Amino acid sequence: MAYSLSFSEAFYADDELDSITPSERPTSVYQAILSIRDEEWKQIACDVFDVDPEWLDPMTVLDCIRQTNTCSNLDSPVEVWIDEEGWHRVTAYE
Repeated sequence: MAYSLSFSEAFYADDELDSITPSERPTSVYQAILSIRDEEWKQIACDVFDVDPEWLDPMTVLDCIRQTNTCSNLDSPVEVWIDEEGWHRVTAYE
C-alpha cells in the first residue's frame, strides 16, 4: 500500500543544506538522497531522469520526490518513492 507524503518541511531537508553529509541512517529525505550509492545514482539518472549521472543534482531528485508524493509507510524509517512506479526509493529515519 502506498501513502501520500504528509510530513513537515524538516522531513525533507534541514535549513542548512550545505552542511548535510551522507549517512547510513539519514534523518531527512535530502540526506537520504546524498547517501545514495554511486551505482544506484547511475540507475536513477538513467531510469527516472534520462540524463547522465553527472548532470543529475540532489535538488532535482528532491523536486521529483515532492511531485511523486508517495511513500510506502508512515512510520520510521519512511521509504520515500523517487519515481511514480516506486522502483527507486530512499529511506529516512527519525
